[in-house]
Amino acid sequence: MKSGLLLHACCAPCATVTVEEYARAGHEPTLFFHNPNIHPYMEFQRRLRALEEWASLQGIPLTTDQGYPLEENVAMLLSGNPRCAICFGERLAATALKASEAGFSAFGTTLSVSPYQDQELILRAGAEAGHRYGVEFIYIDCRPRYRDSVHISRTLGMYRQPYCGCVFSERDRYRQERKNVASKGIDSAPKKD
Repeated sequence: MKSGLLLHACCAPCATVTVEEYARAGHEPTLFFHNPNIHPYMEFQRRLRALEEWASLQGIPLTTDQGYPLEENVAMLLSGNPRCAICFGERLAATALKASEAGFSAFGTTLSVSPYQDQELILRAGAEAGHRYGVEFIYIDCRPRYRDSVHISRTLGMYRQPYCGCVFSERDRYRQERKNVASKGIDSAPKKD
């Protein structure tokens, strides 16, 4: 088994501080980009490129699963509720499988930095994936460093996405922006981050 940890990376901004925190805890993170939930394809590519650039500059190993099975992903998200639990489960299961196949003894996720993600769902999905593939799920709550990740990514001019990733989160973001604009009596287009 490798001494390192395979760290599922949703995006470069979230990776900035989570890599630091896992390293501080004694792990040697290798990043793994597996995010078939990201919609549309150009957004998927934009997030992947930003992560590749940052990982390269930092000298952090990165492996990718560049498949983009849109039809299967949408069907998966429609198959149950809550959709975030399904999405976390799929991505962390793929990470645990990859960690097992590559000889890593543990895996984690950069999703642990977001105050907008349901951390209990992430913990459950990670534990189930780890149990299924015989790899330890290591969770470090990085939410206290969320503002640091925002500052670092903005300072570096890194691409920061304006929504979680799936087609439904994109839809919900625009619905909420329109609702906020309407409630304030403002007649303007939604702003992008």
